[in-house]
Amino acid sequence: MIHLTHARRFWDNDTFSDVAFLRFPPAGFAFAEFDQQDRAVKLAEVAHLRAVKAQTRGVNDPRSVAFARLEQDRGVEQVFPGVDPHTGRGERLYSANSLLTYTLRMLLARGWLHFDGADWQAAVPDDEPVWRDRARAVLALLAHEDRLYLGGALGRRLSTPTDFEGFDVQRDLLPVGRLGFVREFVWRERPRIAFNAAFFLLEHDDFDSHHSALGEAYNLYVRDGVILRPPLHRRAAFYQTPDGCWQAGHISMLAMTVQLPNGALLAPEGSELPGLPFRLNPDGDARVAVYTRTLGLASYGRPQRRTPAAPGRAEYTVVDTRIVSRKVGGELEIPQNGLVLSFSPGVPPHGAISDGGLPRVQYGFAQEVLRGVQQAIQAGPLLLKGGQIALTADSLADEEFWPTRGEQGRTAPLEQGENTPVGVVPTDYPMDTDRTRAGRIGLGVDAEGQLLVVAVPGTERGAHRLESDSAGATLLELAELLAEAGAVDAINLDGGGSTQLFYRGGLATTPGNRYRLPGVQFERMVPTAGALW
Repeated sequence: MIHLTHARRFWDNDTFSDVAFLRFPPAGFAFAEFDQQDRAVKLAEVAHLRAVKAQTRGVNDPRSVAFARLEQDRGVEQVFPGVDPHTGRGERLYSANSLLTYTLRMLLARGWLHFDGADWQAAVPDDEPVWRDRARAVLALLAHEDRLYLGGALGRRLSTPTDFEGFDVQRDLLPVGRLGFVREFVWRERPRIAFNAAFFLLEHDDFDSHHSALGEAYNLYVRDGVILRPPLHRRAAFYQTPDGCWQAGHISMLAMTVQLPNGALLAPEGSELPGLPFRLNPDGDARVAVYTRTLGLASYGRPQRRTPAAPGRAEYTVVDTRIVSRKVGGELEIPQNGLVLSFSPGVPPHGAISDGGLPRVQYGFAQEVLRGVQQAIQAGPLLLKGGQIALTADSLADEEFWPTRGEQGRTAPLEQGENTPVGVVPTDYPMDTDRTRAGRIGLGVDAEGQLLVVAVPGTERGAHRLESDSAGATLLELAELLAEAGAVDAINLDGGGSTQLFYRGGLATTPGNRYRLPGVQFERMVPTAGALW
C-alpha cells in the first residue's frame, strides 16, 4: 500500500517548509534513466537556464551555443571516418562525443566558428587541414541532425548572424547529454511514483572536460544487477541486496573490480582477488593506478585536474563503462564524471585495450557483502544508519565533497573564473549539515523493509517569497524527518531545484526553480529517477 501525507513545519525565523512523506512497498521499485523526447525542447531549456545564469552575472544580451551529443555514443571511426582523433596534448580520442565537444570548443576558442543567421560555418585557415576536416565533419553531422542551437534570452533560438567575438567558451558552450523532465517520463512510462535521484553535471565547472556534458549523472548506478556507473567517490549509496532488502552505506572504488576488454582483471591492492592490483589516487608511483577527481585532496588539500606527469605510462579515460581516450606520458585530464586507468610501461599486456571502436570495461564488486547487488544509486551524504543519525560536522568532507573554492579555501561563487580552484562535483554545494536550508529529498528504508521518501521543496537563492515559498531543509533536518517517518537507513539524493516527487501522475511537491522570477515556478530536467511501477 502506498501512503502519502503532507505537513508544514514552521521555523523560528518566520519561514516554513512543506514536507511530503511517502511510504511504499519495495516490489516494483527501480532507478531509471531517461532522455527528453524532443531534442529541441531540451536544448531550449538548457539555453534558458544558461541565459538566467548569465543575466545574474550582469550580462544584458546572453547568448549560448548548446548542442546535443549523440544519445548513444560510438567510436570516432564509425561516426567521423578519416578524421584525426588526436588532441593538441597528445590524447587519442575514442569517443565520437568527446571529439564533438573538443572540436567545437577549439573552433570557438580560436575564433573560427561563425553563424550567418541560417547556417554554421567554420573559417579554418588553409594551413590547418586537420582542423578543416574536423570542422566539416562535425558541423555536417550537427546540422544534418539539428543538434546545434544558438540560444538567447528565455532560451529562444536566435537567427542573428554571430561571429562569437569575446564568447566565453567555458561557460556558454553547452554540451548536452541525456536528461529530461520527470513530468514527461511520468506521462510516457506511467509509474505510480517517480522522484529525482542522482547528482548530475550542471554547473560549468562540472563539465569542464571534453568527455563530459551537462545532464550526465555520475557515481554508482546499478540496474538489474549490472553496474552501469562506478562509485567515483566514497559516498553514500542506497542499494538492494540479492535477498531483495534495501540498505544504505558508503561505497568507493576500493570496493570495485575493473575488467578490461581482453578480460584482464584489476582489483584493489590488498584484495585476495586474482588480477592486477591497483592503487586509488596514489601519491607516488604504482604499477596500476586509478585516478579520480579527488586526486590531490589528501596530499595538497585541493583536487588535481590532471594525472601526474609520468613518461611511458599508458593512461585511459573511462566514463561510465566507455573507454573514451588514451594518452601516454601522464598529464591526462580526469573528467568530473569519470576516472583514469594508469599503467606503468608493460602493464597491462599488449593488446588489452585496442585502438578501434569504443572499447568498454566491466565493473564488479570486490567485497563479498556487495556481490549480487541488484539495484543501486549513489548520492550522499549518509543520513541514517541502523536507526541513528549518521551526520557529523565532517560528513561532507568525509564523503569527498569539495566545491569550487576561492581565497583562503572559502566556498566561492562559480563566477570567479579560471583562477578559482575547480572543485569536485557537485562543484556548487554548501559544506554544512545544519545551517543551509534548500530543497531536499531523501530515500530510506524502515525496519519492516518499506521504502520511504521525504521531499522538502525549497526555493532558489534570491527568489524566495517569505509568505508563500517553502524554505527547504538542512541535511540534519532531513535526517530527522526521515527518522520521524520510521527510516533506519537513509541517504540524501540530489536536491535544490531538482527536488520533485510525482504521485499517480501528478506533482506532489512545489518546483523550486524560479529563474529570477519570484512566484513563478519552473521544473528542472534531470537524468535519473526512482520509480515504482
